[in-house]
Amino acid sequence: MKVMLAAALVAIAGQAQALSCMQSDVARTFGWASEAEERYVVLLGAFAFSPPVKTQTDTNIPQSVRLPATFSGKYLGADGFVTAPTLDVTLNFECLAHWCGSISHDEAILTFVEQTADGYVLNVNPCHSTIFAPDDGYVQTAESCMRGTGCDERTF
Repeated sequence: MKVMLAAALVAIAGQAQALSCMQSDVARTFGWASEAEERYVVLLGAFAFSPPVKTQTDTNIPQSVRLPATFSGKYLGADGFVTAPTLDVTLNFECLAHWCGSISHDEAILTFVEQTADGYVLNVNPCHSTIFAPDDGYVQTAESCMRGTGCDERTF
């Protein structure tokens, strides 16, 4: 009985800690994107899209949902954030078990978007590692990283 109880506790503890996210940081994400083989652009603005239709699925199987979206706002260039043309972007909402990435329709965010041969893709994962609130501190950090005048991670 003790062995079964211990096994059950281990299984429950493993499920409870299945998703462990490091706190997101603009400077850390900027460094990661700069060193990646893929190309990234930093966008500040909102995405317009139609939410997916909810379906009954097995929550133990990781899934993703891809949706077309339109971005309106600014992109990060050498001179800071400047007005961007309207961009077509694919939103890739990633799920791990029952944890899914999400963003709000038409709500401003600061995000790192992958530039692929097929267009722009925003990977929205459960840890939101490439998505940030559009607060002044994050915006200033992104601009400072781009200028090379300081790209220090926040201490939490």
